[in-house]
Amino acid sequence: MDLPSLLPKLGTPVPTDVLNLDKVPGASQGELLHAGLQLIMMATNQMAKPASFHDIPTYRSSSGGDWAGFQPSQQVAPEEANQVGAQAGVQDGEPPAAVETSSEELVVPEQYYDTIQALGLMLSQLDNLTEAANTIFAGYARKAMRQQPLYLGTPAGAVPFRDEGQYLRQTRLWSAPKAKKHVERVPLLTYTPDGDPGNLFCQPTYPDIAASFVEGRISGEIADRIVGMHHKLAEYSQEVGEPIGYMEQVLQAFQPTLVAAGETSTPEAFTSARKMWMDQLAHAINADGPSPSQSLRKPPDNAIKTKNLPGGGGRIWMDATPELFHQFKNFSLHMLKASGGEVFIPQDLINLIRPANETNGPPPSDEDGGPLPENLDDLPSFDDPDRVMGEDDQGNPYTAQELDEIDPLTSGQKIGALLIGMFRTLLRMDPAEVGIKRSHGASAQLVIVQDVQTAYQTLGVPPLPPDAQRPTGIEGFVPPLIRHPNTPGRPEPEGNDSGSSTADNSGIRNVKSRLWTPFRSEAKHTGPIHPADAEILCCDSELVGQIWEGQDTVLNQKRTQRLFTLTQRRAILARDRGCQIPGCTTPAILCDVHHIKEWLGGGSTDEENATTICGTHHTAIHTGAWTIHRIDGLLFFKPAPWLDPCQPLLRNLYWNN
Repeated sequence: MDLPSLLPKLGTPVPTDVLNLDKVPGASQGELLHAGLQLIMMATNQMAKPASFHDIPTYRSSSGGDWAGFQPSQQVAPEEANQVGAQAGVQDGEPPAAVETSSEELVVPEQYYDTIQALGLMLSQLDNLTEAANTIFAGYARKAMRQQPLYLGTPAGAVPFRDEGQYLRQTRLWSAPKAKKHVERVPLLTYTPDGDPGNLFCQPTYPDIAASFVEGRISGEIADRIVGMHHKLAEYSQEVGEPIGYMEQVLQAFQPTLVAAGETSTPEAFTSARKMWMDQLAHAINADGPSPSQSLRKPPDNAIKTKNLPGGGGRIWMDATPELFHQFKNFSLHMLKASGGEVFIPQDLINLIRPANETNGPPPSDEDGGPLPENLDDLPSFDDPDRVMGEDDQGNPYTAQELDEIDPLTSGQKIGALLIGMFRTLLRMDPAEVGIKRSHGASAQLVIVQDVQTAYQTLGVPPLPPDAQRPTGIEGFVPPLIRHPNTPGRPEPEGNDSGSSTADNSGIRNVKSRLWTPFRSEAKHTGPIHPADAEILCCDSELVGQIWEGQDTVLNQKRTQRLFTLTQRRAILARDRGCQIPGCTTPAILCDVHHIKEWLGGGSTDEENATTICGTHHTAIHTGAWTIHRIDGLLFFKPAPWLDPCQPLLRNLYWNN
């Protein structure tokens, strides 16, 4: 019987005298597991002996090429180590450094299977195979739960175990999370026990991943991350109204990438890449749907929250939307020192934040002497509810209370809008004016990279010609290429870029045979960003078009001027004074300058086609909560039907009185 190769072909073959290979083909599962367990116990007991490390074969230089057998590692006597250290000029009390005696090539030990590398490889596969065997056993337990007297010998009519999870916890002494993980793997990564392997309903949902998992090439940790992707995408599909079966087809098409990454990556690296994959898979499931981070989590509100802490301090935090978080994260990355050391903070700034004569006093209070709410978001959103803050196109006044009922903003959201405005104002300033925007010679500018079709959709321009459009569904989904086959003597195929409509059996793809571009939407330095989130950022941005050849070469680049000049911005801020959304009191200096008629729709970049909108309401305009209308030279804003079914045309009187 031929055994599978578990190690690189180095040194002499592993002896199999300890196995009676003639008995293996007819052995049962229990016999094989029992024999394997006995051998593992013996190996573990042998490894546990301290002296066993001296049996580890070591590498030898080519000068010892006549070495023809196993040699135990040599222990260097303390006297010899001191002599070597003295020759190398090592000071007393310091460990002796390694001394290079030769630059000759090292020779692999003949008994490579006993080396540190070989033992590690085999133990890794053993760990993976044990996870796979336990997962298959969990499927056995699930099958046995239906006939417990037959398979477990329980009394007839009795049901000692509610389900396979309870059985695994009680008989295997597993924790509840461990039992749950193994049970969740079963339908996705194993065949149905006693089922027909040719029946589609008896096969694992992801057969390629299952094969790699059963063969010990994917760890249990990676398998659990893949199972987690399946459940998250299933939940996402329900949110966007897509069938689960279609989601499984998309993930099945992504199996080569998951297998390659699972076999070659650490769990941490796999988790880091999973976020980008989730966005790509979600786009393939529903190109018009929201990002998974938005649909599966509590939506962020950009509102400042505070909490009092002992000693007079407090906690300030914000659940930021993706577009704001990408800006903040990008800015933070540029501010960190390249050396990785501590960031220098001037002493005057330290004194400003924490004066030397600071004393811990009582928490601040309001004008009435009472303590402020623990959360500033609980403060009243306006001082005078009867103050006139807007009017409609007929001149009828609207009070602060009435406007708040149409578009309510909490105090925390208003404070957040102010801080967001400060941050965006800083980002809009020229790097020559404020040195904080430059770090190590590079501008702290957020760069969003999208394929041309996604960029057209984000910017609201007409679609591409049909021949250049990406196919919908799985046909237009291009999984990234993780691994290239390394076959000795085989010439490297031409056009091995990832992402093509054609591929041979090795998975190598020819990018030049594809007329369309694969989906891509990411913020440089910070990671993937959903096109809907990028749309908000692109309203007030510079556009750069690039023509790429493959994934690595930029052939041409063109820029467009769509930003307001500094002189124009100053004139617009002086005219508008603040955010023009009715009821908003954010000053103009902390607002965005918005094109009333979109630039790509033919709108000009001049004062007549511009208005100031705070960051919070700028997002609201792009999501359709407000629309802008010009009547007799004045700007009015109409709320969406879900804000006010009457949809009055309103104007801000706070800044236009």
